[in-house]
Amino acid sequence: MQRFVPPLLDRLIDLAPLSRAEAMRQALSIDQLKDAVARDVEALLNARRGPTRGSLQGFSHARASVAAFGLDDFASMSMSSTVDREAICRSIERAIQDHEPRLQHARVELHRRDATTQELRFAIHAVLVAHPLQEPVNFDALLQTTTRSYAVQSARRSG
Repeated sequence: MQRFVPPLLDRLIDLAPLSRAEAMRQALSIDQLKDAVARDVEALLNARRGPTRGSLQGFSHARASVAAFGLDDFASMSMSSTVDREAICRSIERAIQDHEPRLQHARVELHRRDATTQELRFAIHAVLVAHPLQEPVNFDALLQTTTRSYAVQSARRSG
């Protein structure tokens, strides 16, 4: 079974400072790594970028900086509009491309049959890159349209 180094933030945070077991855990299984990536993607999608994308043009490193971390604010968009829903998909793809280096070739699709005005369900397809592994992964993302908050989890294979 292949094991992977936990993300830096996980290594820095000690959830049980008096326990030696937490300090001893130095590797993750592939499923644990996918869960950690899903958690980080959820944090990315729940963050709102400060300046607009257009206002950062001319600043070559700004797109990948903390100033551009997160998604555009969708408060003025209609969740029933096909055009606006597609814009949300593209914004999620750009955010992952710019701020989640472990995921490459991200593609986001809206589950149209599950779409309501109260919640939107997205499928995120990408390639997880964790040396030496490059594995296709899928995440399920749920947007609560009333609160504009996302929940993301790794889609598990059945069987």
